Amino acid sequence: MVKDAAVTVRIPLGLKRRLEALARRERRSLSAQITAVLERDTRDDASEAEPGGKLLGRYAGTPVPSDADVVEVRRLLWGGLGRRSGHAA
Repeated sequence: MVKDAAVTVRIPLGLKRRLEALARRERRSLSAQITAVLERDTRDDASEAEPGGKLLGRYAGTPVPSDADVVEVRRLLWGGLGRRSGHAA
């Protein structure tokens, strides 16, 4: 994407810091992050937007876990907490 226009905008320091943190997580420059946020939030065609983030649609066609599946995984992950010998629950 060719960047051929410059805009100067004053924003609150807290917003700038949040954008910088997001840019680090996304491995982008601050300028590229601001461009990405503006592009995403100003699209005309809602079908082009990614409201669920980068993973939206990635697992299309795969089975969706049932409530029972979620309960079982939670039981497996959390069921043993607090049951260590010598430790009070």
